[in-house]
Amino acid sequence: MRGMSISPRRKAAPAKLRFIRNLYKLWGCDKGCDPSPPRAMAAEMAALRNYDLDGLRGLAALSVAIGHCATVAGGLGPALRMTLATAPEANLQDAVFRFLHIVFHADAAVIVFFVLSGLVLTRSLRRRDDGPVSYAIRRAFRLLPVAVASALIIGFLMPTSTWSQIIGAAVLYDTSLNGVLWTLQIEVWGSLWVYAAVTARRIHPALFCALLAVTAAVSYFDHRPIPLFMSAFALGAVIDDLPAIVVNRVTAALGLLALMTADFMLGAGFAMRCWQMAGAFCVVAYVARNSMWLTSNPFAHFLGRISYPFYLLHLAGALVAIKLGARSLDLDPFSLFAVYSVASIAIAIVIAWVIHLAVEMPGMALGEKARRLLAAPRPAPAAA
Repeated sequence: MRGMSISPRRKAAPAKLRFIRNLYKLWGCDKGCDPSPPRAMAAEMAALRNYDLDGLRGLAALSVAIGHCATVAGGLGPALRMTLATAPEANLQDAVFRFLHIVFHADAAVIVFFVLSGLVLTRSLRRRDDGPVSYAIRRAFRLLPVAVASALIIGFLMPTSTWSQIIGAAVLYDTSLNGVLWTLQIEVWGSLWVYAAVTARRIHPALFCALLAVTAAVSYFDHRPIPLFMSAFALGAVIDDLPAIVVNRVTAALGLLALMTADFMLGAGFAMRCWQMAGAFCVVAYVARNSMWLTSNPFAHFLGRISYPFYLLHLAGALVAIKLGARSLDLDPFSLFAVYSVASIAIAIVIAWVIHLAVEMPGMALGEKARRLLAAPRPAPAAA
C-alpha cells in the first residue's frame, strides 16, 4: 500500500510461530486431526498481523490502568471532571491530576479499543469468513477464557464478592465485580455488528452504506452505550477504505488532540463522544498504515500481547497492592499516585503474562480446534 511502512517487529514472526505451535501441541490440538490448518493459520496471522496496532492496544490498556490509579489518588471530583469552564476555580492539586487524566485518558483509551476492534475484525473477516457459527466460536474462545480466569482471580482477592458476581463476570453479564466489563459487553455487540457489516458489503456495497447510515442515525438518537458506540466499530470498519492522502501526521495529531481533550473542552455529552470517536478514528487509521517508535518499541509490543488479560486484571494488581499496604502509607496524593501506580501495574503485568500463557493462548488454540471440528465434513454413510 502506498505510503505504508512495515513495522520492524514483524521480523520476529518465526519465534512467535514456534511458540504458537508448541501451545497447540501442549493442548493436544495436533492429535487426531490434520495439524496443518492451525500452523497455516498461525503463519497467516504472523504474516498479516500489524504489530503497531498491537502496540497501540497495549498503550491504551496501560493508559486505562494509570488513569484508574490517578482516580484513586486524586478522587472523583474536579480532578476527574474539570472542564475548561470550571478550570479557573480549581486548585493546583486538582489541576495536576486533571492533566494526568488527559495524558492517561482511560475513557478515550476504551474508544480506541472499539475502533481497533472494528478495523481488526473487519480485516480478518474480509480475508476469511467461514460462516457465522465459526466466527461465533472464535470470538467466544477469544473473550471468555480470560474473562473466566479474571473473574475467579478478582473474586478470590475481593472478600465481599459472591459466586453470583463471579459467575456473572465470567460470562460478561455482571459488571459489579469488575467495572471494566461494560466495555466487553459492547465488544460482544460490536463483534456482531462487524459480521453483519462485512456480510452486507459482500452482498452489495449499497447495503453496507445503508447499514452505516442506520448505525449513525441510531447513535444520534439513542445515546445509551451500546447503540452509541456501534459507530466506533463502524468507523474502524471503513479505515481501510480511506484514501492515503487523508491519513497523515497532521490528521493523526489533530485526532489525538480531539481524543484526549474532548471532555475537558466540551464537557460530558453526545458532542464529546463524537469528537472522541473521530479522534480515535484518525489515530487508529494512521497507526494502521505507518510504523512509529511509540507503537513499535518492544515494551509496547509486549503490552500489546498481554493487553486483554492486563485490561481485565489491572484491578487484581490494584487489590494485591492494597493488601501489601500501598494505600496505607502516609503519603501526599502525588507520592501515593506514583507508588500505587508502579506497584499495582507491575503486579498486574506479571499476572496478565501468566494468564496470557496459561489461558489466553491455549483458549484461542482450543477455539480453533473446536471450529475445525464443527466445520469438518461428516463421513458419508457406508453403502448397504
